Amino acid sequence: MNKKNLFGSRLAVLIFAVLGFNFAAKAQNPECKNKLIAFEEFIRENSYDQTIYNRWKELKQQCPTESETIYLLGEKILSQKVDQANTAEEKSPLITELLNLYDEHDKVFPNNKRGNRINKALLLYENKSGDSREIFTFLDKAFQLDNTEFTNPEVLNIYSELLVSQYGKKEIELTSDQLLTKLDQIAEKVQVELKKSNQIKDNLTLKSQTAKLTAEEQNSLQQSKLSISELTIVAENVNAGIDKQANCEVLLSFYQKNFDKNSENALWLERASDRLDAKKCKSDFFVKVTEKLYALSPTAKSAYAMGMIARNAKNTPQTIEYFTRSAELQTDVNKKAELYYLIATTYGYPEKEKARAFAKKALEIKPNFGKSYIFISQLYSYSTRDCESNNAFESKALFWLAAETAKKAGTVDPSMKKTADQLAADFTKKAPSKQEISQAKRKAGEQISFKCWIGESVSIPKL
Repeated sequence: MNKKNLFGSRLAVLIFAVLGFNFAAKAQNPECKNKLIAFEEFIRENSYDQTIYNRWKELKQQCPTESETIYLLGEKILSQKVDQANTAEEKSPLITELLNLYDEHDKVFPNNKRGNRINKALLLYENKSGDSREIFTFLDKAFQLDNTEFTNPEVLNIYSELLVSQYGKKEIELTSDQLLTKLDQIAEKVQVELKKSNQIKDNLTLKSQTAKLTAEEQNSLQQSKLSISELTIVAENVNAGIDKQANCEVLLSFYQKNFDKNSENALWLERASDRLDAKKCKSDFFVKVTEKLYALSPTAKSAYAMGMIARNAKNTPQTIEYFTRSAELQTDVNKKAELYYLIATTYGYPEKEKARAFAKKALEIKPNFGKSYIFISQLYSYSTRDCESNNAFESKALFWLAAETAKKAGTVDPSMKKTADQLAADFTKKAPSKQEISQAKRKAGEQISFKCWIGESVSIPKL
């Protein structure tokens, strides 16, 4: 396919997409209406050539207020011409014409909601035309006027990067507080879009467990996952920009000044809590923010944050209470398993039975969670004096149970096999020897039961 026909086929797809929708129109002029209909028919019946561009330009000049369709068709036509231009000299006048078209569109149809300031910024950015200050100005004005148009992760990323770089070069006049305010606004927008995408993903994932998704739903699921991935990168970049500009003292001052007006804003509280935590800005204010967040929005994340505060205060009962709540609210299987494991290790050796119970909870929801088997095996190895009904030989035999349990970690999770086998070997060395088995008048295959909290049994191995 030659370049001209390739251009034509791409343009046809884009233009037919535009023609499939009805757009705003001013007072109808019968002659203009007929000209637009004729132009639409002409597009459908002809592959691209310069004639389409010429006829579109003539239509726009004669009937500039007839319909938004004229501007949307023009955007597609000019965008394709820009893409197909071979040199900067060819691109430059086309870019200027498209920039002017966006301005005309906004002037004639001021409520069009097409995000033309963003479109202008992207046009300049993607074609390496114009300077960064100009691109930033378009994006900044668009964001301040109506950030609902900022749904594209790439645009949010460009805006935040330009904001930080322009500030660093002193090309824009902002105080550090004003910079943090703008970055915080971008961060909130990313939060909003992430929550939307996560909601779509969670709903469709849940539905897929009981019903087959339609092709449209499958596409939505994939798009939501892609958006989550891209938005997560944007969030990391925004946070990096904030980290670069603000230490704990600056962050605490910024959030304290803005707390009262945002004390009922869960998104703001979540950002403040996350950022202060990431910077390790531990203070009474951090606790205040996190407690308020949990009261307003008791999510898996906020419950976990409360658990960490309780843990740092060495309040074990509260730590376990919040971690348990976090696990109950968590929908991600991997994170839920990690939380149950965290609760298990919080109980630890002083409360082995409860610790094992939560380690097993992790295995119930994630059977290949090898860490739980490792932890349980270590609990057993520290329990040789716990079972008073067992004699010295039987207590020592507990190391066989510990070894068996450790090996399970390598079975369910091959990545842990080396660690599991080494631990099992260490336990086996501490178990009764062949001579000790003989002296105890026991033999291979016999069962030894542990009737204390362990409630398990093990067979004497053949040595």
